[in-house]
Amino acid sequence: MSRKQKKMLVRIIVTAVLFAGLFVFEKFVPITSRILRLAVYMVPYLVISYDILKKAFKGIIKGQVFDENFLMSFASIGAFAIKEYTEGVAVVLLFTVGEFIQGLAVSKSRKSIDEIFAQKHKTYTLPRHYDNEESHTEQMITKFARIYTPAICIIAIAVVVIPPIFLKAEWHEWLHRGLAALVVGCPCAIVISVPLCYSAGIGACSKDNVFVKNTSTMDEINACDTIVTYKEDKSIDDIKVLQNNGHKVIYLGKGHGDLTMLEVADIAVAVGEDCTGDAVNLADMVMINYSDTAIDDVKAVAKKIHTIAMENIYFSVAVKLVILILDVVLAKSIPMWFAIFGDIGVCLLAVANSARAIALGKRK
Repeated sequence: MSRKQKKMLVRIIVTAVLFAGLFVFEKFVPITSRILRLAVYMVPYLVISYDILKKAFKGIIKGQVFDENFLMSFASIGAFAIKEYTEGVAVVLLFTVGEFIQGLAVSKSRKSIDEIFAQKHKTYTLPRHYDNEESHTEQMITKFARIYTPAICIIAIAVVVIPPIFLKAEWHEWLHRGLAALVVGCPCAIVISVPLCYSAGIGACSKDNVFVKNTSTMDEINACDTIVTYKEDKSIDDIKVLQNNGHKVIYLGKGHGDLTMLEVADIAVAVGEDCTGDAVNLADMVMINYSDTAIDDVKAVAKKIHTIAMENIYFSVAVKLVILILDVVLAKSIPMWFAIFGDIGVCLLAVANSARAIALGKRK
């Protein structure tokens, strides 16, 4: 665990302890003063959210407004505005936990690569840092959030403004409904659970001594239809011909005279304990104990986590859509606990579904 990750873990623990303590305390001694209650909940909120708020502010300055940090900030501040302080803290806490677990899983896999091969290849300089490439599904979620976030904000504003102006409804009621729409519309269930699927998949692969450097590999490997191994008598031109004909190629090499092949393959895999440090540097994944079924095993994990990720997306959007419709059409505004379920409840269910990927791996 890096120094930055340790600091984040401390912040998560401190926030969780403060948050849980306040929640339990209020069960026995309710805080009746609105100002005091706001003040005490602002402490755990600021501990966990200041960097999210900072990133959101920087994004606004740069003109990159609608991202996950902006919506998390907007949703949590909105929750505070309608006095749902526990919801405001919970939103950013869960989001931060998801980001932390994802980063931990990826860095653990990369550290395993370095440690194993540093012992066997003392003469090679292995990379200590990698540029994390998100999976196609994660990239899709990021693009989705850029459209979804302003759409939810516009819907929330419309819910607040249109009924009081055109239907002479009460401002207070529709302000409550609008902020509830903002809370339930928060995409944290998707933003958290989808990366967790891929992180869990990387962890599952590591059980079989298969170490994946980037989550993007878990999507890309499913698109590959051709496997070329270091044992076969194929040249760099043969791989290029396959690619020009629309094939996606996985190359399994050791780095002994085949570094160029590893470099140009769609998915490069360093295999065996005797592969070189340079092969490890170039590879998208490293397989220590290679077998004839190893690639199929990784593909099975990749396919499963993609399925779980899509389940989370469809489920989250469907539930949120139903609650948003109820929020607008019901004669009375929906209870805030119902809106909270649409956010935190759905998020927890999606995270629990993502946890199924942890059980993958170690297939015999």
